[in-house]
Amino acid sequence: MVARSNDKLADLAGGLADTGAEIGTIEADASDPEGLGALLAVLYRGERAPGVIIYNAVMGAPDQLLSVTVDHLQAAYAVDVISAIVVAQVAAPAMKAAGFGTMIVTGGGFADHPIPALATVSLGKAALRSAATMLGADLEPDGIRVATLTIAGQIVAGTAFDPARIAERYWDVVQTDGPWQAEFRFTGG
Repeated sequence: MVARSNDKLADLAGGLADTGAEIGTIEADASDPEGLGALLAVLYRGERAPGVIIYNAVMGAPDQLLSVTVDHLQAAYAVDVISAIVVAQVAAPAMKAAGFGTMIVTGGGFADHPIPALATVSLGKAALRSAATMLGADLEPDGIRVATLTIAGQIVAGTAFDPARIAERYWDVVQTDGPWQAEFRFTGG
């Protein structure tokens, strides 16, 4: 698992300890695509490189296109899109060598219905969907599946968009045996 904070990673890894899975953690920041890529390159040179990637990073600060700074736009794009592409670039050779792999990027309803007050999130989710579609087309001949899982609602515990229900949807997508598609959706149903 990769996250900005070791504290979050320790909590998440601890919650999964009883599954029997081998859980490694890496502290990295998606706002630094080159640094993220360098850390993951070490992981993907190892013998037990992950065969499944869930990319779920977003810079979700409210902003508007007419007032947002260039620095903020670039930082958001680095987190929302560029780092996802870097992760695919690093993982693809190991996945190709294995003959399989799955990468799911977390999309959002803002790609479908952009909100002016969340401009960079809306732009990022639309661009991420396009990037995942192109990566999927490039990697499908090598047995690697890439898709967007679009969460079409606000994630709130105890609602139709409860994190546990969304996690089940990720698991269902990862285990999909049937025809693969460029986008899967979670609509709370």
